[in-house]
Amino acid sequence: MNHELKIIDMFSRIFELLLLNLLFVLTSLPLITIGASLTALFSVNLKLVKNEESYIIREYFHAFRRNLKPASITFLLFAVTSTLFSFNIILALQSTGLLYLITGVLSLIFLILLGVYALYYFPLLARFHCTHAEAARYIPQTIAGKPGLFLMLVAMNLPVLFLCLFSVQTLLFVLIFTLLVGAAGFTYVESVILRAATDNLPDGTSRS
Repeated sequence: MNHELKIIDMFSRIFELLLLNLLFVLTSLPLITIGASLTALFSVNLKLVKNEESYIIREYFHAFRRNLKPASITFLLFAVTSTLFSFNIILALQSTGLLYLITGVLSLIFLILLGVYALYYFPLLARFHCTHAEAARYIPQTIAGKPGLFLMLVAMNLPVLFLCLFSVQTLLFVLIFTLLVGAAGFTYVESVILRAATDNLPDGTSRS
């Protein structure tokens, strides 16, 4: 009987992730709303990993509407800034001179820091009501509190980044996989780690 219940729970969770992925894809179609969609996806998944959510659609759109403006603006800023840093790195690799080298190194450092900030910002926004200043304070605290979990997140995301940059074919593979179930499934696994990582934040942090 217990074995049958586990099978039912497994298929139920798969269905929930398929539904979540569909909601994520549909709400991301305008492109400028990807940040809000990602935050809503984390909002539901962070609860699913603790079996705290049973109304997937309602919770998703509640989180989407609540974070539409801050998450969308932040995502656009991330996209523009990371593009500029990447352009500087490419320019430095194709040029000679000390100035280009310094610019390239600084751009790489800032791009890495931006990536770390983005890795935590949307889950933090999903789980807590926090400003950019609060996120900037909580992220180093979260990493320092549980560095092993941070390394796990990095280890998960680096292969995806590599596939996106390796070739057009691997980038298309990532995009297709994301459209089918990858976004919800990937962030669900990340949410297991992030839920444990953010448990060390102060009790005074306002929770969603």
